[in-house]
Amino acid sequence: MRRRLGLLSGPIVLLAVAFAPAPAGMDRNAQLTAAITLMMAVWWLTEAVPVAVTGLVPLVGFPVVGVMSAADIAAPYASQTNMLFLGGLIIATAIERWGLHRRIALNTVAKFGRTPSTLVLGFMVGTACVSAWISNSATTMMMLPIAMAVIQYFRETDAELGNTLAPILMLAVAYSATIGGLATIVSTPPNAVFVGAFRQLFPQAPEIGFLQWMLVGVPIAAIMIPLAWFYLVRIATKLGRRKIRVDMASIHSQLEGLGKLSGAELRVLIVFCITAALWMFRRDINLGSATLHGWASWLPMPSAVGDSTVAMTMALALFVLPAGKGSKDRLLDWETAVRLPWGVIVLLGGGFALAEAIRVSGLAEWLGGNLAWVGDAPPLLSIAMIALAISFATEITTNTAITTIMMPILASSAVASGSDPLLLMVPCTLAASLCFMMPSGTAPNAIVFSGGELTVPLMARVGVGLNLIAVIVVTAMTYFVAVPVFDIQVSGQPAWVID
Repeated sequence: MRRRLGLLSGPIVLLAVAFAPAPAGMDRNAQLTAAITLMMAVWWLTEAVPVAVTGLVPLVGFPVVGVMSAADIAAPYASQTNMLFLGGLIIATAIERWGLHRRIALNTVAKFGRTPSTLVLGFMVGTACVSAWISNSATTMMMLPIAMAVIQYFRETDAELGNTLAPILMLAVAYSATIGGLATIVSTPPNAVFVGAFRQLFPQAPEIGFLQWMLVGVPIAAIMIPLAWFYLVRIATKLGRRKIRVDMASIHSQLEGLGKLSGAELRVLIVFCITAALWMFRRDINLGSATLHGWASWLPMPSAVGDSTVAMTMALALFVLPAGKGSKDRLLDWETAVRLPWGVIVLLGGGFALAEAIRVSGLAEWLGGNLAWVGDAPPLLSIAMIALAISFATEITTNTAITTIMMPILASSAVASGSDPLLLMVPCTLAASLCFMMPSGTAPNAIVFSGGELTVPLMARVGVGLNLIAVIVVTAMTYFVAVPVFDIQVSGQPAWVID
């Protein structure tokens, strides 16, 4: 019933918005883009058609209404980010093929899994720590096969518990990867977008360094992880109330049964570690008094390579490297690789295409313009409004796109209203990464959704509460932590704005 209603409601919403009188200041292209966006949101929420199929709507909708050409709207489906996902999924597939994920999973269960709720906490802490140093999407792709192996273990020993744990553990991985990405400048694109835009817009301002950002990002992540865990296992679900203790003897027995690392497992693990290191140290890391130069700086064109280059290089290596002694196989073959969840590539491509259409059509500028008045509000209220608006707006467009678009808009709004630009730009950046409701909201959401354990309504129902918690945390931490760390003026403007 829900799917049938959604299937009909989507086109009705599209037509209603497309032919209604346009709001003041919104041109025709922006209105048509808003109509298609809302139709896609209805279909995603109701799962009227498979979510990956909804991701194909931009390829039809925007060329037909004349917002973008077929060639332009198709380009985001093969974006650098999507190639990063593809390469990461190939690496994850190799980990699964040789059973390395099961070994890691059993060791994780042995260390944290005395109860299901502490197991979830262990996953969240581990995922967040990794995500602080490499991209949250890459971290999620690393953790997904491990989580799936843990779920499979529980299903084999306690089917009911395994089925209960499955969606919770998937959400835990996505949430903690997203939250961990706040910790450093290099861990998620919005952080880097903010630092770069701030430097470009206000060249006279003091530079925001790597350590300075960590003084804000790490405390926020440290607060959000336990809050997200408690909310997930105690409020959104009842997992934490189950008085179940895992049979540790059985787990240790299975670990012993795995024996020593095989040659193939060891080689895949080496590829995995090299990939993580290359992601971590690709770009220069500004440590304040010194700069740690990334390996890309040794290349003729450092800006020409990206995380997708690393992902594809190591994915190709898996098809070339032999499995080890006594085997004629490679670490990965195409027969195994074709079983990848290709739908997630289409889903993310659709999200990127939608974000591009929102930008090109002027809809993003119209939305941003309607937020310009927040600079005149009291400081704490301004921060809260920005955090709330951006957190939910990011559910329907990529956080990188909305951060890129909003930085100059918010900076201009602050200058015009006589306030400190950082007072608006910092909460926008933080909130852009904290969206938990939709598969298309962040890369970690989309990746765990590909595991087949989640539905869109479930993600939306659980995620909305965490979105609100995140808004409160971002508001408080911006006002009480970011303001002193970045020397933000809560009244008036700093000298570097006037200069």
